[in-house]
Amino acid sequence: MSQMTATARVQAYPRPSRGRGSAAPARPPLRVVHAAPAAVGHLWYAVALGGLIIGGLLLMLMLNMARAEGSFVLSDLREEHAALHAEQVTLETEVADLSSPSTLAEKAEDLGMVASPSTAILRLSDHSLVGVAAMVANGKTHTVDLPGARSADEVQSAGE
Repeated sequence: MSQMTATARVQAYPRPSRGRGSAAPARPPLRVVHAAPAAVGHLWYAVALGGLIIGGLLLMLMLNMARAEGSFVLSDLREEHAALHAEQVTLETEVADLSSPSTLAEKAEDLGMVASPSTAILRLSDHSLVGVAAMVANGKTHTVDLPGARSADEVQSAGE
């Protein structure tokens, strides 16, 4: 108790008179009051709080490590993408070179093909022949024999 409340309580009781004839209320008997029990230490609270802090720090460390690993993987993938893009550009250039008209003409000559003096086109939408095909000047022809295919003579004799 503080001094202020102790003083206030003492003053709350009327002072007994020194004479024997007065009837003053009896004071309660005094007793010894022990100190307040020691507060239970906040050890468990401190341990729990410390555990949460350490756990949070470990979680942040794990997330940071995963993020760093992801950035290394991303860097490797970017390098691989650049290499594949360079290879794609090289292959596209090679295909463009191989499909150019001059390269195709050289390959056709190597196979024994000759250029046609005129062009005839078969239009598939209405099955009509546009243009007139002319024979090559020196009479060279190139026949391709496919297995299972019928020759023009066989087709003509079957139609009769």
